[in-house]
Amino acid sequence: MTANALVIIDSQNDFCDKKGSLYVDGAEEDIARLSDYIKRENISGIFASLDSHDVVSIFHPAFWINGAGERPAPFTQITYDAFASGEWKVDVGKNMPFALRTFRAMRAKSVPSVTIWPEHCVVSTWGHQLAKPLQDAIAHWRDKTGLSVRYIFKGENPYTDQFSIFEGVDDSYPETSFNNALFERLSSFDTVTFAGEALSHCVQESVLSYMHRLCTQQTVRLLTDCTSPVSGFDRQESLDRLRQYGVEFITSGA
Repeated sequence: MTANALVIIDSQNDFCDKKGSLYVDGAEEDIARLSDYIKRENISGIFASLDSHDVVSIFHPAFWINGAGERPAPFTQITYDAFASGEWKVDVGKNMPFALRTFRAMRAKSVPSVTIWPEHCVVSTWGHQLAKPLQDAIAHWRDKTGLSVRYIFKGENPYTDQFSIFEGVDDSYPETSFNNALFERLSSFDTVTFAGEALSHCVQESVLSYMHRLCTQQTVRLLTDCTSPVSGFDRQESLDRLRQYGVEFITSGA
């Protein structure tokens, strides 16, 4: 029998509920389809990632302040030049070395700026929890199979963004370096199927991280009707990138 793993990326209330702080347009419908898929399909293992943050994180407004005592608005882009000139300063001086380290790592990877996101997925809050329909579907699968869900916590380091479930933008910290244990576990399945939010960021980067390391003939799939991009980002661009690496596209009803 073929062993099939399902990897659910960051399908949490802050992304998947319209009351969430960083709602992804279309995510509620994605979750409904994904939940039906889980209840219907023969899945050998479920892996669910949880974006997990503190309020004071380099990509949240609370980390930064300007000369007028203002916090950056969500989606502000803080470049190294804006930081070096003092246009944006760390609010707490002890965070200065970490900001410098972040900008060095970003420069090495040609990442131009820190994106300030709305405060989201703060650990232990409602926004951090998996969306309720998905919780119910996972419970149904767990009861049917007697297997445990594997939860993956990502983004806990407050000094670097982490889109991929495997590694952070700055991967020099122990907790953001490439997660070989997770990679090895997933690569032991015949098929790995990805879904979740958001296609333009955490889904895309997770799949790319995985495909860059994969050396086997494993089938890697994306549930295209169970993922959506952040507003303003091009869905087709993400799909084209993933197709270049041999990812197969399926829908939940296929």
